[in-house]
Amino acid sequence: MQANLPRSLTTVSMSKGDNMNPKKSGYWGRLLSALLGKTKSMDDTAGLQARIATLEMDLREQQERIGRMKKEYTSLDANSADAARHAGHREVEKMFQKLTGPLSNLLSLTALAEAGKDVQMQDLVQLIRSLEKALSRLGLEAIGQPGQDAVFDVQMHQRMSGGAVREGSPVTVQLPGFRLGDKILIKAMVSSKEVQ
Repeated sequence: MQANLPRSLTTVSMSKGDNMNPKKSGYWGRLLSALLGKTKSMDDTAGLQARIATLEMDLREQQERIGRMKKEYTSLDANSADAARHAGHREVEKMFQKLTGPLSNLLSLTALAEAGKDVQMQDLVQLIRSLEKALSRLGLEAIGQPGQDAVFDVQMHQRMSGGAVREGSPVTVQLPGFRLGDKILIKAMVSSKEVQ
């Protein structure tokens, strides 16, 4: 502790002997003790305050950084959602572009039939087949054809009427179903072979 005091004070206290020793009391001793204690206490307080200020600055910087990162994440998330929406919209647009030709022809044939004009059945069948092909190119697949024999599969078939149909039983497709990839959109309506 004496290293912090001026050399003259430490020299005086040592040269005067025990009368000036801070431990043995007296005015000078109490003053010296107070100065030594206060000096150390002030140094400690100032050091702690500086450390607290540094930590507070670090904390503010980290909070600002977290705030910037949250904003950046929100922006990236919004951009990603927009990109997905636009990609989905473009895919739907492409799908409709492929269907517009057959749909346009179907509307023309419908208008002719409603006006009482003669519509050839072959034209209608051809139009429906072209529509079916366009849908197939887009991934839509029919599950069975009317009158087709099949083996009952609960994942793809639904019975129309009659008793219960067991898995693997022979059935006849009455109305086709449809799937898109692995997803069944609508099951094919079937009847048991024995019911017919």
